Amino acid sequence: MATYIKQEISMILDSGTDAGAVNKSSDGSYFEVQLQDPLLIPREAVNVQMAVEEAEIWWSVPNVITGQNDKFYVTHAGNPYVVTIPQGLYDLTAIAQTILRELENLGLPTAPPLFTFSPDEATQKVEIKFNYTTTSIDFSQDDTPRLLLGFNSAVVGPVASAGETIVADNVAGFNTINYFLLHSDLANDGIRTNNTYTQTIAKVPIDVSPGSQIVYKPFNPARISEDNLIGSPRTNIKVWLTDDQNNRVNTNTENFSVRVVIRYQVPL
Repeated sequence: MATYIKQEISMILDSGTDAGAVNKSSDGSYFEVQLQDPLLIPREAVNVQMAVEEAEIWWSVPNVITGQNDKFYVTHAGNPYVVTIPQGLYDLTAIAQTILRELENLGLPTAPPLFTFSPDEATQKVEIKFNYTTTSIDFSQDDTPRLLLGFNSAVVGPVASAGETIVADNVAGFNTINYFLLHSDLANDGIRTNNTYTQTIAKVPIDVSPGSQIVYKPFNPARISEDNLIGSPRTNIKVWLTDDQNNRVNTNTENFSVRVVIRYQVPL
């Protein structure tokens, strides 16, 4: 009976161009690595498996995108105003502070402000309290953050009396991503999601606050059979990052990295 010995190859794949990444996409979600020394699994190898043992991803994927949903249209005392929200990753507190700050910069009242935002914890909806009867918000424009705030395409307000609160039509949508998926063409199929293969090599949970780095170190990483690598030298490796719907994400200029380990056995 043949005796086999274990072999192992570890690689850090980093999206930073200063680390050698090439053909990086403009949104930062895709990059390639050119290997000077080819990755080669011997033809006599058996039981080839790959696992992601570590990854670093910044939780900074913006939910407000310049030119897409960054405008807030307000009318007060018959005068229209437009606030531009800087691209970024927002929760309700952050987007409310930004909007009210920009309205203040436009010279609008601050004591009290035109309106205040608050969460309805029971329904996960946003409440807007109007402090003036001459104020309205136009969510009918396509480039507003209405989906984040949970409002339908409509003009909200004015109200009949100062202090009246209007509740959003829908649940707030600040959590646009439930988890990340790492992909690589090192995998022939990868990890299956329901009935679909997309060369997924790891599912990375989002377990940090916005603006923080996710350090993924699974206790028991998924192992992917990779017999397709046997006897096929590789000089180019592609890596990309998506959300849970398999949409490439905007990394907001931040780099990400993944450490993969390929294990196999060869006859002694």
